[in-house]
Amino acid sequence: MKKLFLSALLVGLFLIPTTNVSAQNENRETSHWSLGVRGGGTYFRVSPNAGDHMENMSWGVGGVLEYGINPLWGFGLSVDLLNFNRGDDMPGRTIDAGLFGSVNLLNLLSPNRTGWRRGGVYFNLGGGLGFYNSEVVSQDIHVDGIAHFGLIGLGIEIPLGNTFALFGEGQYRRYAMSDDHLGGLPSHKNDAYFASLGLRMKFNANRRDHVRNTRPATYRDEINALRSDLRQLQGQADKTASDVNNLDRRVNDDRRQQDATNQHLQNEIDELRRELEALRNQQFVVFSNIEFQFDSHQLKPTSFAALDRIAADLRNDTNWTKLTLTGHTDNVGSNAVNQRLSVRRAEAVKAYLVQQGVPASKIEVVGRGAEQPIATNNTREGRAQNRRVEFQLSR
Repeated sequence: MKKLFLSALLVGLFLIPTTNVSAQNENRETSHWSLGVRGGGTYFRVSPNAGDHMENMSWGVGGVLEYGINPLWGFGLSVDLLNFNRGDDMPGRTIDAGLFGSVNLLNLLSPNRTGWRRGGVYFNLGGGLGFYNSEVVSQDIHVDGIAHFGLIGLGIEIPLGNTFALFGEGQYRRYAMSDDHLGGLPSHKNDAYFASLGLRMKFNANRRDHVRNTRPATYRDEINALRSDLRQLQGQADKTASDVNNLDRRVNDDRRQQDATNQHLQNEIDELRRELEALRNQQFVVFSNIEFQFDSHQLKPTSFAALDRIAADLRNDTNWTKLTLTGHTDNVGSNAVNQRLSVRRAEAVKAYLVQQGVPASKIEVVGRGAEQPIATNNTREGRAQNRRVEFQLSR
């Protein structure tokens, strides 16, 4: 009977860890190892008869190293020093080393709890070897031996944070020996109870999800995760739609701005064409797109496009004999200064046209200073119109 009991315990020990249960979050890295130290009271029934319970009570200490496979199952190694008495003259002790499997009953029976997830109630099943010794003090007798044992236990764990937890456990241990001796003398029963309290440390629990701090994933968790993913996708879709709308507005704004720019350029081209046509008809023409820096003969970059068109038109038309460029200024400054500035402005236009392939010998330069305004000099706009070069083509 005893061998059958021990065999059942050992079979249970190796069957428990093989069950596979998904962890709380399979996508996150988890930690599994924990170490606990404990101490408490023992009650061994090892006297030759039922005896006095108080005389059979003593103390024990130990430690346990566990590996949690997932929030439900785990296994571990325990080493305990347990004392027992058969009277004042016959103390004894055993060092029990055992393996056990563990199941978190709280996670098994209440996987859907949401307000409190950590901690648990654990059922342990296992067995091992007990290295015992006892003595009869008055007779100086020492007895050593080895016994197989099986154990079952029920414990509770209360977290103190991610890393530490308090735990308590009550165990029943059954020792199996062929001669029914524990401690060298025939015993009433070869079994014991061990009630303990301890402190557990869970390795890497601050950097990862420790399996002892989580519960198994359920269909409700999967539904909540899908809802969360759906909300996230909806948020991304809304953001994408907003970005598309903003991009569409920017494109429309850019298109309107480009249309306005194109229309302005087209107007300038049309104006330039009219001015070129007037020049071909031997009229005095002032090209509105040819401008100079204030108080300078330096051409503005905006003048180059118009001058390029004029030069191309003059190169293609071989029926003209002379181009007269007459420079003018506003009335700011002395007459002598304005006279020189008007000549330089006309020469600057001639130099540019020559660079574009117009024969220099067919271009004449004249300066009129501020003598012939075409607008008032009392406004900025009027003075800008007076700073000009007139074109006259002779055939």
